[in-house]
Amino acid sequence: GTTMRGIGTCYRDKAGRTHAIRMGDMVRPEFFRSRLEEIVPYKNKIFQALDPEAEPLDVDAIYEEYSGYAEQLKDHVVDTNTYLLNAVAEKKKILFEGAQGSLLDIDHGTFPYVTSSNSSGCGIHNGSGVSERYIDKMIGVVKAYTTRVRGGPFVTELHDEIGQRIRDVGNEYGTVTGRPRRCGWFDAVATRYGANISGVDCIAVMLLDVLSGMDELKICEAYDVNGKQVIDFPSHILDLEQAKPVYRTIAGWKEDITGIRKMEDLPENA
Repeated sequence: GTTMRGIGTCYRDKAGRTHAIRMGDMVRPEFFRSRLEEIVPYKNKIFQALDPEAEPLDVDAIYEEYSGYAEQLKDHVVDTNTYLLNAVAEKKKILFEGAQGSLLDIDHGTFPYVTSSNSSGCGIHNGSGVSERYIDKMIGVVKAYTTRVRGGPFVTELHDEIGQRIRDVGNEYGTVTGRPRRCGWFDAVATRYGANISGVDCIAVMLLDVLSGMDELKICEAYDVNGKQVIDFPSHILDLEQAKPVYRTIAGWKEDITGIRKMEDLPENA
C-alpha cells in the first residue's frame, strides 16, 4: 500500500538513471540547475499526457525552493561510503537500523506486494556501501504477532474480534497514512525466512504486552500448501496465496507485563 509520498516514483527515476537527482547534485548549484533543465521538460510531457490541464512544473521555482534546502543541508552531505569506512577503520560503533520488513524487500519479499528498495538486512550494503563482513551482530526485530499494510497474501490474518483487539491495543495504524494495519497470529515460517535472508544472530520480540489478557495464543509453525505441509516460505506468490496456517496453540497470561524489562520477570507462559 502506497503512502502517497512518491517513494516508488523516486526509485523508478533512480533505476532509469538519466532523470534522477542525487543529494550531491543539489549542493552544486550550476550542475543542479542543468539537471532540472533537462528533467523538468520530460516530466511535464508526462503530466500533460496524463492531464492536459495540469499546470506545468517551473524550473526557476523548483531551483529557488530546493536551493534553499540544499543550503541548509550542505554541511551534512558527504561521501557516505568513505565516511562510514573510515569509521569502521577507526573501530567506531555503527548501528544500521532498517525500516519496514524483510517480506517487503524488492528482491526477496512477496513480489509484487513489496516496496521499491531492499528492506531486509540485504539492504545494508546497498544503502551504505559497508560490506556485511564488517557487521559483528545482526539483530532481527519482530512483533509478537504479525501485521501487514494493504494488499498481499497474509497467511495468519485474523478477521475477527481478536484481530481487532490486537489492532486497537497495539495501535496498529499506519504512521504516515493512519490506515488500519491487517493483524494476525505470529508467523514462524515467515519469521524464519526473514531471519535467514538477513542472516540474523538473535531475535528481539517486541509488543509482547499487546497479547496480555488472552486465554490462548496461536503460533503458525508450518503452512499447508495444496495439501502438503511445508516449513519453507513459498517462493511464488500463487503458492503463498494458497497457503493455510498450521497452528500450535499455547496458553496465554493475564498479568500486565508493560513495565517488565527482564526476561526472568515475565510470567511463565510469556
